[in-house]
Amino acid sequence: MLGYILIAVALEILVAFAGVFLVYKNVKDSHESIYQLISFSIGTFLGVVFFDLLPESIELLSPSVAMLYVLAGFLFFFLLTRYLYLHHHHHHEDDKCDHPHVDASGIMVLLADVLHNFIDGIIIAVAFIVDVNLGIVTTIAVLLHEFPQETSDFFVLIHSGFSRNRALLYNFLVSLSTLVGALLAYFLVAPLQSLIGPVLAISAGTLLYVAAADLMPQIQAHYKKGGYEILFLLLGVGVMYVLSNFLIPIL
Repeated sequence: MLGYILIAVALEILVAFAGVFLVYKNVKDSHESIYQLISFSIGTFLGVVFFDLLPESIELLSPSVAMLYVLAGFLFFFLLTRYLYLHHHHHHEDDKCDHPHVDASGIMVLLADVLHNFIDGIIIAVAFIVDVNLGIVTTIAVLLHEFPQETSDFFVLIHSGFSRNRALLYNFLVSLSTLVGALLAYFLVAPLQSLIGPVLAISAGTLLYVAAADLMPQIQAHYKKGGYEILFLLLGVGVMYVLSNFLIPIL
C-alpha cells in the first residue's frame, strides 16, 4: 500500500513541476488557458467528492455524522483562508509603509501552498488506505487540480516580485510537503481504522471548499461569453463519473 501512495505522490509532484516548468518557458502564452484548466479541475473535485469520498464516508459512518465531518472540513478551510487573507493584508499594509522590497503576497501564497499540498498528501494516502480504486480516482482528481493550481501560483509569485528562477525553485520545494502529509497519514491513520471515515469526510469538505469557494470565484471573475468554462467544468464532472463508475472498478 505504501508503494501505491509513494507513486501517487511522486506523480503529483512531477505533474505540478511539469506544469510550472511549461509556464516558466512560455509565461506570456499560458495565462489564458489556465482558466479552462481551473474549470476542469473544479469539475473533477466536485466529481470525486460526490461520487467517491462522500459515499465512502457515509458507508463507514452514519449519514448525519459524515455530514458533520464534511461541514467541519469545509469550515476549517474557510477559517484558514480567512486567516491567511487577513494576515496577508496586514503584512501588505506594513510593507507599503516600511519594507516595500518584501514579497508579502508571494510568501503568503507559498505558505498556503505548503498547507494545501500537505492536505493533498493526507487525502491521497487515506484514499489508498480505504481502497486502491478510490486512491486512483482521488489521485487523478488531485493531479488534474494540481496542474492549474501550481501554474496559477507561479503567476502570482512572478507578479509579487519573485524572479522566474526563484518562483520555479520555491514551487518545487513547496510541492514536497505532499510527501510529508502522505507519510504522516499512512503511519498515523492506517493503524487507527476508526479515523478513516472522519478523515475521508473532512477531505470531502476541504475539496468542496476549494472547488466552490476558492476556484469558482476565479472563473466567475474571468468568465467569457463563449461559456467554455462551464463546458470544461461539466467535462471534469463527467470524466470523474466515468472513472468512478465504469473505468476504475474494472482495473
